[in-house]
Amino acid sequence: MQKQPIDPIIRHQTSRFSRYVRGLVLTALWGFVAMIVLDNISFKAGWYSDTLVSLYLLFNLKAHADDHLLALIGLLLILVPIYAGWRWACLKKEER
Repeated sequence: MQKQPIDPIIRHQTSRFSRYVRGLVLTALWGFVAMIVLDNISFKAGWYSDTLVSLYLLFNLKAHADDHLLALIGLLLILVPIYAGWRWACLKKEER
């Protein structure tokens, strides 16, 4: 008698409303992150404006922290593709 593979993952259909809410929240969060990154790059490049200063005050950002944030962004730009490639290679290896 052959054993049936056990699949412990319970899959259910996510409602359309739930998907839309999740998409809206993720889009808002990524928009917020992009705005902070652009603000930091603008300050680093010396592009000052009243709007930019207002955003800095609104988000309570520190002007001296932009170097650390840009270093973190650069590090992530290097590490994320490396990790994604490694995971892709692992998944391809499992397929065989």
